[in-house]
Amino acid sequence: MKIFGSTSSPYVRRVRVVAMEVGEPIDLVDTTSEAGMAALHEVSPIGKVPTAIIDGRTIYDSRVIDHWLVTTRGWHGLTPPRDPWRDENIINAIDSALDAIIQVFYLQRGGLPIDGTAHAQRRLDRTANVLGWLARQLGPSRISFDPTPGGSLGLAEIALISALDWMDFRESYPTARASELAPLRAAWREHPSLAATRPCE
Repeated sequence: MKIFGSTSSPYVRRVRVVAMEVGEPIDLVDTTSEAGMAALHEVSPIGKVPTAIIDGRTIYDSRVIDHWLVTTRGWHGLTPPRDPWRDENIINAIDSALDAIIQVFYLQRGGLPIDGTAHAQRRLDRTANVLGWLARQLGPSRISFDPTPGGSLGLAEIALISALDWMDFRESYPTARASELAPLRAAWREHPSLAATRPCE
């Protein structure tokens, strides 16, 4: 599978983790370079990462790529959802919080003031609300804190860990506020696919 993206992207990381878990080799085209970005635009009309070319198909979204992988390669060590629609709601909420903080991050990176602005505050509030909701949804009855084979590592857990790790990496949101989610991250921190894909420049 060829993936267009970067090692710092939380969305690319999700796909890399799932690919490692199901045994799918990856050829990463680094889109942080001018050549990599040009290559991305040759295959994607929206220029979004990750974009994957797999089994003769070009797929533009991390969630769709992950679903393609587990559907065509099997779940292997990953845990299939007991309630797929609930998991989709959870992942959608995670994406909403992550996208909100990414917007704030790029405003700051562009040198625009965000302190006290309504636009930024709404996104920070959304993230706080989502993380609080996730803490209630992803309790011990839903998530296994056992990072051994047979433990519960599914697409929702991968999405959450990737989002929170990126927020810490970019220092874009104080994830310590989501202390109820810390045990999950700590339990899976050294799991091979997650340890090998921690965000980096």
